Amino acid sequence: MSAPAESRATRRESRSPLLGLAWRESRSTRRKLLLYMSSISLGVAALVAIDSFAGNINRSVREQSRALIGGDLVFSVRNGWTPAADSVLDAFRARGATITRATSFASMAYAPRTNATRLAQVRAVGEEYPLYGTITTRPPGQWERLHAGRHVLLDPALMIGLDARVGDTITLGYQTFEIIGALDQVPGDPGIAGAMAPRLFMSEAHMAGTRLLITGSRGDFDAYGRLASGDADAMVRSLRDRLDTAQVRARTIRQQENNITEGITELSDFLGLVGIIALLLGGVGVASGVNAWVMRKIDTVAILRCLGATTRQVMAIYVAQAALMGLLGAAIGAALGVAIQFLLPGALGDVLPVDVTVRLEPSAIGMGMLLGLWIALAFALRPLLALRRVSPLQALRRTDD
Repeated sequence: MSAPAESRATRRESRSPLLGLAWRESRSTRRKLLLYMSSISLGVAALVAIDSFAGNINRSVREQSRALIGGDLVFSVRNGWTPAADSVLDAFRARGATITRATSFASMAYAPRTNATRLAQVRAVGEEYPLYGTITTRPPGQWERLHAGRHVLLDPALMIGLDARVGDTITLGYQTFEIIGALDQVPGDPGIAGAMAPRLFMSEAHMAGTRLLITGSRGDFDAYGRLASGDADAMVRSLRDRLDTAQVRARTIRQQENNITEGITELSDFLGLVGIIALLLGGVGVASGVNAWVMRKIDTVAILRCLGATTRQVMAIYVAQAALMGLLGAAIGAALGVAIQFLLPGALGDVLPVDVTVRLEPSAIGMGMLLGLWIALAFALRPLLALRRVSPLQALRRTDD
């Protein structure tokens, strides 16, 4: 072995214990540095939880879109069904579609037994409603009786508000109806909807008898379509002129899916800003913590320089430690975000219109960890750059001080 090569090998062997000493010395401060990195964990946890849960909701919306929307097609008119609008629905029926109507309006419900009055969201539906999904009631099986007479099904909140029970009668306009049960689950409606706007379901056949919808009354007039075959978008395009002439608005399941998922994505993007702000604030904490940590390491760095360690080697050691702490903080945050993601469906079940199936979202987890690591390194690098200016003589000066 030549003299220069032997000299380089000797230097590497002598430096290895010293570089290992720098790592060992840092162990006493890693716990404190990890505390600073916990601020990164919180930001990563927020990002992972928000992005993962948004992805789960969007996937659940697509899987349950027909029950959520009510059909393959949704038709709406503003001022009630006219002969022209009815002819459009007949054209879709001629192409194999099953059509059912649903009219919604607000009205006062009066319970004679308790002399109580409450505002209710009345829904008069056709016999085929709902085309997708199942409405459950308490006691069970009462939905099938809804069209057998002048019967109504009420939200539990409305039952409590009227102090009514099954078998009582209520008055809507000029008609009296028997309460045959309470609503349990309605496809596409979050459970909290019953508390905010208590619903009352009745048969469409008895709506005219109430005389509640007259000229000038406000109501939502919808019809839902289920296709036996064919593409809903193509069918709507082929009848676009007739729809426009009859002033009927038609929305397909694909359009409804896009509208819902777009709204969820916009909300998750807005909430994601909260996570990014939390990460940036965590970065400030990292910079402060690393700066204090670097000040305590000046003596160690000076000794390493005296024993032959280069500036590049010193920087590599401490940047690697900062990266390791950042990666650990990001990993803890990602694990916390995944845990929160699994808890959110139970906490928000009453306000979600779909049953969310929780699955891991690798893209959200990976992006959260990368952002956390990048923020940690970006804010830690500036304090670490001060180590480049540490001179070997600093060891003697610090000793003299």
